[in-house]
Amino acid sequence: MKQAIYIALIVTITMMGLQCNAKDKLEAQAYPINYTELQNYLVKSHMVTKKTQNVIIDNEEQFNKYFEEAIVMGRNGQAPQVDFKTQYVLAVILPRTNRATAVIPGEISQVGNTVFFNYRVRKGNKQEYTVVPFTAVIIDKPAVDTQMEFIFKKK
Repeated sequence: MKQAIYIALIVTITMMGLQCNAKDKLEAQAYPINYTELQNYLVKSHMVTKKTQNVIIDNEEQFNKYFEEAIVMGRNGQAPQVDFKTQYVLAVILPRTNRATAVIPGEISQVGNTVFFNYRVRKGNKQEYTVVPFTAVIIDKPAVDTQMEFIFKKK
C-alpha cells in the first residue's frame, strides 16, 4: 500500500513539473500585447477575500460586482470606461492588509489563445489603516470568438 502511494506521489509531482515546463516554454514564444491600466476604481468590500484572487471579467455585470468608481478630483479624475464587446478586464486582488502594498502589472503577452499576465507585489511599512491592494488591466478581445486561457504569474 505504501509503495502504491509513493508511486502515485512521484507520478503526480512529475506531471506537475512537466506542466509547468510546458507553460514556461509556451510563454517564451509569446509576444507582448498592449494593455491599459484600470485606474480610479476601488474593489467593493464584499468582494474581498482572505486569498489572492485572479479575476477575468468579460461583461459589465461582473465588473460592477467587483469594482466601483473612486471619487477622485482633478485632471485624472475620470475613470476609464470598458467596452466589454471588444475588451476584457484582468485583475489581481490581494487580501486586505495594513501594509502599504502595490500590485504592479508587468508584461502581458499572448501566444495563440493563451494570455500570460505577469505582475509583482511590492510590500511596504505598516500603516494605521487597511487597504485592498489590486491591479486591473484592460486588454483587447481577439477578433474571432475564441476560448481564451489566462495564466497569472507573480514574478
